[in-house]
Amino acid sequence: MYLLERGFQWSKSLMTYEEATEEFNKQQRQPGQAKLDAPEGVGESVSEDVYDNDSLYAYTDTFIDLRTPNDEKRGVITIFVGWICWIFFYTAIRTGHVSVGKILTGHGNSGNPLTASDYFFLIVLPLFCLLVVILCLKYTFQYLRLESFTARRIIVRFNRITRKVYLLRPKHLGGLRIMDWDKTEVLIDKNMSELEGTGGFVVLVWDKGDGMDLQGMPTDNLEVTFVGKPTHNASELLAFWEYIRRYMEHGPAAAPAPKKLISKFPWPWLSLKAAWGLDTRFLRHRVLWVFVLANLLMLPAILIHATGHWLSLLLCYEPRFPRVIEEAGR
Repeated sequence: MYLLERGFQWSKSLMTYEEATEEFNKQQRQPGQAKLDAPEGVGESVSEDVYDNDSLYAYTDTFIDLRTPNDEKRGVITIFVGWICWIFFYTAIRTGHVSVGKILTGHGNSGNPLTASDYFFLIVLPLFCLLVVILCLKYTFQYLRLESFTARRIIVRFNRITRKVYLLRPKHLGGLRIMDWDKTEVLIDKNMSELEGTGGFVVLVWDKGDGMDLQGMPTDNLEVTFVGKPTHNASELLAFWEYIRRYMEHGPAAAPAPKKLISKFPWPWLSLKAAWGLDTRFLRHRVLWVFVLANLLMLPAILIHATGHWLSLLLCYEPRFPRVIEEAGR
């Protein structure tokens, strides 16, 4: 689930901010390479329309809370890695139970007294299974934490009163950050084709020192966050960024509340909907009903994914902003 965020944090560990800046300055645009025509700061409008992109957890006169792109892409690691670890763990428990029973009675299945070699294997085998479980967890836990045993979601809060962007992330993915809205850079091409916006999302970047942590220490490197559900085309992507921009710059009247907010409760049918991944707008066009048929053929895989998705939600905690941020701007 958190592959984008984990990848960015990993990239920061490869070189310092100064090294990354020097490397960037050395790079030159190749002949024929398209130039990113990004907006000149948060004051520039990129669309005549606004679109909430079904990406809001909360909407008030003070702030809006938004989701990140990969909320649906979770569960596969949990269902497969978790199942493998559970098999080893169950085997260790069952083997240990049988071994303890035989050692206490001093007799094997046939009723014959246990020999020295029997005692050896009855002790070593459960310990070996337990060792396999420990090794399994040790080398897979870092992958499990991409979608389980971590925060259930990353939340990006835009507070128009304090003019801050609050990044609520687990510590291993950058932690909580308070970024300046006016120093936000958005990586979005104003002149992108409709096709280039397919599956796109808003990427926000801040330079070193453009924000701080909860203790007030300035950020010592670049900060990046990914915002919103993947869009269908460029018009939606640009209108979505315009929705955020107008809310922050002009207030709620310029960016009306969505008809429906995203539920944070881990209902199982929401996991099925996420795993199904079928846009209901397809049903309005008969020529696209082939996608419905394709999803029906993949139903067993979809159900497995949905189960893993739901389990990963249950194995996570719901993140909450600190009280000082909850009350900021009120």
